[in-house]
Amino acid sequence: MKVYWDPSIFHNFNAQKKTGQTESRFEAYLEEALNRGRQVEDFAPAVSLVEEMLPLLERLAQDPLSRSQAETLAGVLADRAQELEKLLKELPEGPLRETLSEAALFFGVEAEKLRKGFYV
Repeated sequence: MKVYWDPSIFHNFNAQKKTGQTESRFEAYLEEALNRGRQVEDFAPAVSLVEEMLPLLERLAQDPLSRSQAETLAGVLADRAQELEKLLKELPEGPLRETLSEAALFFGVEAEKLRKGFYV
């Protein structure tokens, strides 16, 4: 295939601004990225609550507890599970929320196990 070039014809090689789907898609991506930053800030209290409880559960796995210590830890775990559930009601759906919801459930189950004397 041959391409013939006529120097007398003016060609504009500058890209023209195209409107339509590309622009709206960019706006959607930009809005999603900006909202993602806000979502991380929204999840911060819930994540810090889980991080606070993990060392206590680790200690529970290493050292046996007395009955009074188990009752105290069960109360703390149950309170934190309820607190975490309240925080999760305000957060948007997604994998992080599901993980934090599972952590709240785990704290509640471990609190009940402690009350029933599984770790004493």
